[in-house]
Amino acid sequence: MKVEVKLYANLAKLLPPGSQKKQSIITIKKGSTVADLLEKLKISSEMSNVIMLNRNQCDKQTELKEGDKISIFPPIAGG
Repeated sequence: MKVEVKLYANLAKLLPPGSQKKQSIITIKKGSTVADLLEKLKISSEMSNVIMLNRNQCDKQTELKEGDKISIFPPIAGG
């Protein structure tokens, strides 16, 4: 099945070659979770702070469905 993934800030470099505008369509197995997707993209737990699934925050054990849109944000520091 296919999901749309958008990575922000320094995470964008982890998208597959050919990705545009910091996003890509990723093929994963049916029944995969957000954690499975993170593993496939080689994004560690420390690198992903906020995960949005179809515009709603979700946890890493959420099961993905065909056509889902996932946005992943790294930790943000500021002062």
